[in-house]
Amino acid sequence: MTLDDIKMLILKGEYEISSKVGDLIGEGYFELTDVEQCILTATEIYKRERDEYKQSVDGFKYVIIGRDISGLRFYTTGKVLSDYVGQYYFVITAHQAE
Repeated sequence: MTLDDIKMLILKGEYEISSKVGDLIGEGYFELTDVEQCILTATEIYKRERDEYKQSVDGFKYVIIGRDISGLRFYTTGKVLSDYVGQYYFVITAHQAE
């Protein structure tokens, strides 16, 4: 899976967020658009890790660091999953990058 593949899923709205990310958004730590913008502004996949749950289509999770809507560094981890409709990106965690 390439960064461009992941960006395409985000652009097409083919992604979901974890309850953890949903809670952080609900508590006002950041907006969903920050997550989207992070991935869309990234220039490379920062790190590729094995999916310990073996759920992803390619066996990996992706750490992506980009910029949020304010231009600050932002961190996400996610993986590409598949269901009866097709592939989608699942955002596991997200927060301001340190």
